[in-house]
Amino acid sequence: MGALLSGCLSLEQQLDKQASLVVAGQTSKAYADASDAAKNDNADTTFWQAEAGTLALMDGHPSAAIPHLDAADNGFNDVARRRYGASALDTAKAVSVNDTLMPYAPVGLDRIFANLYKALAYGAAGRPEAMRVELNRARQRQQEWFFHCTKAIADAESTIAVQRQLAQREAAQRVGDAKPLDADAAMAIANGSTRAAQLFGRLKGFGNAYAAHLAGVTRWCAGDASLNDLAMAAALAPQNAYAQADNVSEQKGSKPSGRVWVYVEDGLSPRRVSRPITIPYPSIAGHLNGIGTISFNVPSLENRPAAAGGYTVNGVALQPLQDVEALAHDQFRRAYPGILARQIARTVLRVTAQESGHATLRHGGNDPLLILLYDLAMISYDLSTNDADLRCADLLPKTVWMAALPRPQDGVLNLRPSGGAAITIRLSPKGNTAVWVRLPHAKSRATVLTVDLDQQEGVPR
Repeated sequence: MGALLSGCLSLEQQLDKQASLVVAGQTSKAYADASDAAKNDNADTTFWQAEAGTLALMDGHPSAAIPHLDAADNGFNDVARRRYGASALDTAKAVSVNDTLMPYAPVGLDRIFANLYKALAYGAAGRPEAMRVELNRARQRQQEWFFHCTKAIADAESTIAVQRQLAQREAAQRVGDAKPLDADAAMAIANGSTRAAQLFGRLKGFGNAYAAHLAGVTRWCAGDASLNDLAMAAALAPQNAYAQADNVSEQKGSKPSGRVWVYVEDGLSPRRVSRPITIPYPSIAGHLNGIGTISFNVPSLENRPAAAGGYTVNGVALQPLQDVEALAHDQFRRAYPGILARQIARTVLRVTAQESGHATLRHGGNDPLLILLYDLAMISYDLSTNDADLRCADLLPKTVWMAALPRPQDGVLNLRPSGGAAITIRLSPKGNTAVWVRLPHAKSRATVLTVDLDQQEGVPR
């Protein structure tokens, strides 16, 4: 089916089909198509591996997700090595031919989620050590993304040096509520986490609070060093009181017991859509009325609806932890100048070829049949070099919600989307637990995975 999918449909049509299947709750079929498409050895292979892994997770099959996400992660690493190493040929292809002939090159958001989803898959499959390894890799990807934003980081660090004495007051302002930080919170942020909180708090659009918080909670429950992950999450999600409280508790040295963290991935992140533009230009080769036309095709982001306006679990309100949509827009804006520059370069090449060919044909006798054949060839050339690169991590959530609460005595959580029916979740026998819920659309079926955060490798609970 995958070969048929990729052979008969354009990439835009394939993505439309995948989105419609996900919205309709047919993630098993969407996964089968993406898995088959991932077997084709072409520039889209890594993209489809990431899609297949995400869909397997959304379908409730973490063990099936792991090999796809692993292949995607390896593909991302290979693309990164070639982009920042010997990439002259790839760059020439991108400028002169077509972005879609290039291997899928993810932005920081995509790479972090590949490792984050692999970590969740390992955790749900009962492999906690592997989960922590992947969360470490997600942290590394986040650092790599920060590295590519060094100017903003340098500006933030410069501000920190000047305003260090205002740390407590600024931290309280970042909370954003009418309720200021209590004395313990102010003290926690004023100690070793001050620099991280200030730095990451200014890097909105760069950091992934979701990955940082899950990594911090996982290490915290395992008794590992926190590596400032909870401080990073608190700074990147100042509106989430649970993230703030976790940071304070961890800084005070307390360890969680019988605690549940519920993460809800709501909606679907923005997708890239084609935006074709036809541009007239004055022709010097004698086109009709002296006017030629050239197509100019660039992608834009299209937002998609939320699945619900809010969530409660056992009467406790979840709060936004990560605005993935805003992060996707931020990173697309950073990539857009490069996309636009390559499209302009290709347009100049096409206009030059078109004008040169027409001038030669008219000089050689102005044969109408030859001119017609040449125009048809130029239309084909125009289309083949003008596809917009629509590949993006379009299956990621729109928003991530999170709440932390004591484990209920009966081990049952009732998660209720606003305006929707409750989703019943039965927890593992005891201990700290992370619950992952995926609801891509209001009409979709919710997927639920649980992760025992206290389990040791190979030791069943």
